[in-house]
Amino acid sequence: MACKTKPVVNMEQLIITGRTKALVHAIIGIKTGWRHEEEGKKGITHFLEHAVFLGNSNHPSPDIEAAEYGVQLHGMTLPEHTLFWFTSTKEDFAEVFKLFLSLIFHPEFNKDKIERERKDKITPAVVHESDFTLGELAYEWAKNLTFNWDFRLSLGKEKDIASLTKEDLEAWHERYYNLLNSFLVIHGNINESNVAKLVENANIPLSGENPSPFEIQWKKKEISIEREGMKNVELVYGFKLPRYDVRYEILSVILGNYPLSKFWVEKFSKFAYTLGSRMEWTSTGGGLFLYFGAISHDSARELDENLWFLLKNFEIDNKKLQAAKKIKSLEISRGKEEGEHGLLNLVLRNPFQKFRDFKEMGEELNRVERDQILALAERFLKRDNAVKVVISPRK
Repeated sequence: MACKTKPVVNMEQLIITGRTKALVHAIIGIKTGWRHEEEGKKGITHFLEHAVFLGNSNHPSPDIEAAEYGVQLHGMTLPEHTLFWFTSTKEDFAEVFKLFLSLIFHPEFNKDKIERERKDKITPAVVHESDFTLGELAYEWAKNLTFNWDFRLSLGKEKDIASLTKEDLEAWHERYYNLLNSFLVIHGNINESNVAKLVENANIPLSGENPSPFEIQWKKKEISIEREGMKNVELVYGFKLPRYDVRYEILSVILGNYPLSKFWVEKFSKFAYTLGSRMEWTSTGGGLFLYFGAISHDSARELDENLWFLLKNFEIDNKKLQAAKKIKSLEISRGKEEGEHGLLNLVLRNPFQKFRDFKEMGEELNRVERDQILALAERFLKRDNAVKVVISPRK
């Protein structure tokens, strides 16, 4: 598998060439997300993600046109990125990619279509806490405290969405949808010079603004939420991390994977019905999140005491380290075989395109040593670097 990482006509790119692949998976990313929205514009990123698929004069019915190739066009609004992606056969890739570039970088905002999309898709998508399971809600609040954002604003405010105009969408697009604020990731049997020509011929604006994230200072490290009708207690701990490092992925496996977890021993399993761990990265740092589903208030207190005792005395042997590496290596290998889903995971878990392909990420993981894991745990898994969210039954 060959790969290249270099600017394509000033667009950052990652091309993973799979010579035996019959399909091509392509992602275009815009380095702007809901975390960059100022007051009065909450929801514009998600609105624009939908609006680009409403078509232009060259492609008035893009979904129908894509379907003629058996292709579906997708979009996703994230905190600091907007992603667009599709999968096609290698024979149809060039035509679908030209359609894709035209829609994303040269939309035409038809007022009637925009109003229908606002009414039918954008306003109903506004986030409410009731949209989440209680465990997921605890995760989201832990990320709020860790990253200084508010997940409830991720798809906008109804008041702001109602006030957004065609001109607002055009201005946002002009500010951020350009070559220098976008990137391209492709996995498939394609010719990179042909890709470069397609990008060049798309007449994409060269430059615009680089967005800066807005932050919310919560001024607290712990939140307790009470809910009616629940029996268990949901606990999530978040640990702030300074920058992307693949060694944190190993640490996450060691802490949150059932067979290996330092937590899933007698002192923990009798107090919790489940546990887990997650990683997330942003331009301003990362977070490692530990989740416990406690069976009662008393169990939650026991878990809390046991957690801090274990982290203070954290230890890992080489056997479990090797097992953790194999778990992550298998996850990476599955990603290689999982088509567009695997490519999306590579982008999300490789946010700064440090790794050029699945293989390079696996090689970096295999170089991780026990002493490095112990040093990371000692440095970052501490009370003064943690946030905590508790969701429990209303007393």
